[in-house]
Amino acid sequence: MTIEGQTDRPPSPKRLALITGGALALATVLVVGFVLPAEFHADPTGFGRATGLLKLGTPQPPKAEVVAAGTTANTRYYPTAYRSDEVEIPLAAGGDENRKDELEYKVRMKPGDSMVYAWSVPVPNPEEFYYDFHGETPAAAGAPAKVVEYKQSTGTSSNGVLIAPIPGVHGWYLQNQSVKPVVVKLKMSGFYELVPPGQYGNEARIKAKPVS
Repeated sequence: MTIEGQTDRPPSPKRLALITGGALALATVLVVGFVLPAEFHADPTGFGRATGLLKLGTPQPPKAEVVAAGTTANTRYYPTAYRSDEVEIPLAAGGDENRKDELEYKVRMKPGDSMVYAWSVPVPNPEEFYYDFHGETPAAAGAPAKVVEYKQSTGTSSNGVLIAPIPGVHGWYLQNQSVKPVVVKLKMSGFYELVPPGQYGNEARIKAKPVS
């Protein structure tokens, strides 16, 4: 019996040790059996897997929205393998009396054919080299010629991708306006056909070097 103003005797050291040990044991069971599987994806006892808690600690992949490709999808498929070529185009100094300071170099492409290209020319002043990047369909019986302009500018290099909008030849008119002769170095890769030297689009008889 407890008398007012007095307290029960505190538990003995042995009883206190049992209480503390029991609390620690319970905490250990909770941590190992529940917290580790659910929070840290660790299951040393197998209890988490058996109860489904292990799945709570497994990182879930983010859900991705699948969008159906429409008619404007930026993909192309071709029946043949792509090709790669390197071309060196010599041009005389600007104002050459034989007009060898200018020429056109093109490749054949069908609508939807694609080509990645890069060219450069060692002219100190970018304003002294002019180029006109375009495509054209030659005139045929009952049909006029068609020309599609891509870019007209001055500069010493250009890089890009072309997807041909019309059938025919596609490429560059190049004009050197500097006081020294230059060589334009062009690299192409994609789906196109080289125009044989002397034919329409390659009247200057430029020969390309295929890259394996």
